[in-house]
Amino acid sequence: MQISKVLSLCALSATVVLGANNLVQKVKDNGIEAIPTSQLELLKLIDDPKDPITDAKVELGKKLYFDPRMSKSSLISCNTCHNLALGGADGIAAAIGHGWTANPAHLNSPTVYNSAFFKAQFWDGRSPHLADQAQGPVQAGPEMAAPPKLVEQRINSIPEYVNEFKFAYGDNVKISLKKSRQRLLFLKNTHYSFSF
Repeated sequence: MQISKVLSLCALSATVVLGANNLVQKVKDNGIEAIPTSQLELLKLIDDPKDPITDAKVELGKKLYFDPRMSKSSLISCNTCHNLALGGADGIAAAIGHGWTANPAHLNSPTVYNSAFFKAQFWDGRSPHLADQAQGPVQAGPEMAAPPKLVEQRINSIPEYVNEFKFAYGDNVKISLKKSRQRLLFLKNTHYSFSF
């Protein structure tokens, strides 16, 4: 009796292993590759040699991501809708944005995890660039509703942010929504692809 149980278990294990190998091969045949586990290999895929990812830029991106002052109301941060504790999304049917109104197109907040690897950004796929997605929601009326000048004024009025931008980019940095967008992009390229 004991031998038949062991033989049955061995046969079942062999079937599972062979089936899993077959599934892995089918995935590879369809052009899907695993995200590299090595931080060095990952950086080769997401880093921009013209503006390399540094620890200072990532730390600045973290702060901006969680800072509700980047929204018009000073109540909504990127993390409000793309909550990292909830898998990078908010888990509700329609995102709630500026003025506590639901998204007029009834769209929810997609995950931001691994968004550096998405071939299309936004629900309608209108942009292939993560940088566009990092800036769009800050300005969009139904989301954070913050005009670029407002964001720039707020960041420039906070001495700690000014110092961190200078530390990350040098003393002559011009702080703008574009630079802020790049910081969020550094955060998305790093945090959503591997842990800090």
